[in-house]
Amino acid sequence: MTTEAPSLTDLLSYDANTPADAPLKIEQVGSETRDGATIQDITFPSVTGGLPTHAYLIRPADGIGSFAGTLYVHWYEPSSPTSNRTQYVDEAVIMARKGVISLLVSTIWSEPKWFNERRSADDFQQTVNQAIELRRALDILLAQPDVDSQRIGYVGHDFGAMFGAMVLAVDARPKAAVLIAGAARFPDWYLFAAADGLPTGDALTAYTRQLAQIDPVNVIKQTQAHTFFQFGEEDFYTPRENFIEFYLAAPAPKRIATYPSEHEMGAAIVQSDRIAWLIDELGL
Repeated sequence: MTTEAPSLTDLLSYDANTPADAPLKIEQVGSETRDGATIQDITFPSVTGGLPTHAYLIRPADGIGSFAGTLYVHWYEPSSPTSNRTQYVDEAVIMARKGVISLLVSTIWSEPKWFNERRSADDFQQTVNQAIELRRALDILLAQPDVDSQRIGYVGHDFGAMFGAMVLAVDARPKAAVLIAGAARFPDWYLFAAADGLPTGDALTAYTRQLAQIDPVNVIKQTQAHTFFQFGEEDFYTPRENFIEFYLAAPAPKRIATYPSEHEMGAAIVQSDRIAWLIDELGL
């Protein structure tokens, strides 16, 4: 007798002991004003039994009214000082001046040693848990009384794009999403290294079969969000055939743009294209 695999919706549901309507318990640990934006340093508890999420909540400094909201999820590059929630602070300040409240969150890959210290045996559940935490981050963003629930965006780079595909597949709250330099499948990157060694033979087959349930290329087809894919033509980590497959799997309406960039995607035009698209999609 075979057991039917749980649906993605079931996999990414909240733990029964911490339902979506549980108290959010947001704690502010600092605040500053910068260029017309207020940057609040906050934490909120995990809903999967993990460490608290550290985040920046960035809003118009003197705005009153209804604002769009955007969740930003950073990339993983342990040698980079922006491989954490600071990556999009400058962009979120720009967006605040345009009428957006942004939440920039920490993740499991905010820890530089995370990738090489993780165990391949834990990859599936750890990936599911982090996607659930991103859904909780949306709860935090939408709990802000001046956020317009009909104008929610998502921006994710690298793993932020891949985990974002999972969230977008089951959560209809984001209406627009920018997915930057993400791979089509988790094993494309997870199989570079792992502390417990890499699976081989039958174990590898089982490993890739399990992750196929949540691979970005397989789940993005379920999204209701408008998606904008940004990729680098010189990106070692996302070869052209890989990112084209990811893009083609997404339903319309969608857009793709490629740049003469490597994986960091740091060129000014990448940001300006993204901001222009969000302005249009979020009605700014």
